[in-house]
Amino acid sequence: MMQKIHNKTSILMGLFAVAAVAACAPFDPETGKPAELRSSPETTVMAKQINVEELKPVFIVRFDDRKAAFTDLQKGRLLGFVEAQGARFGEELQVELPPFNDAEGVNEVRFGAIGSFLESQGFAVVPKVSGEGLRNSLRVYYSKYVATVDPDCARGWRRPAGTSYENLPIPHMGCATASALAQMIEKPKDLVSPNTPGGYNGYRAAAAIMKYRGGAGGGSKGGSSGGSSEAAK
Repeated sequence: MMQKIHNKTSILMGLFAVAAVAACAPFDPETGKPAELRSSPETTVMAKQINVEELKPVFIVRFDDRKAAFTDLQKGRLLGFVEAQGARFGEELQVELPPFNDAEGVNEVRFGAIGSFLESQGFAVVPKVSGEGLRNSLRVYYSKYVATVDPDCARGWRRPAGTSYENLPIPHMGCATASALAQMIEKPKDLVSPNTPGGYNGYRAAAAIMKYRGGAGGGSKGGSSGGSSEAAK
């Protein structure tokens, strides 16, 4: 009889221990699933991806019916659009190329007015052929690239619950480096389509050296620097 009571007590104690562990097990507040108890090779990827997306905001320049006047109000709105997009001096802006088949030549005058105005502001104008034109309107396009970090980094700094005897990096490792790079790069387009470096100008480099050796450009001939130059000869 005592043996049966002892066995039942052991079983109850075991069930209580399992229930206590299940109740204390951590859960991920985002997914509601049990959280990882420790880092693992699957959750410790150091390399974080930087995503580069091309955006093409559009501004619509509207004209009166059968009129080609590019008013000061429309010019101000167009400049506001360009400044809001952060377009810099010398960058390309695409202007919709309308069909020049109208007898009065209104479309040609409209296109020329917008292109001349943008060029006077220091931008390069590129015609853009569009299959679906708007009535009494021409569109101005600006292409820009935006760099964003791996969405996994948006969850913030976190550490898997429990001990980590494997001594593996936690899942968030690498996010700081990727975030810093995405914020520091001046032209995100260079990450996906870098410019081809041009040729080396040897004459320019040689001219600078000859100018330095000739003493021009503020170089000192006397003192310690002059002595070292004589010694070098």
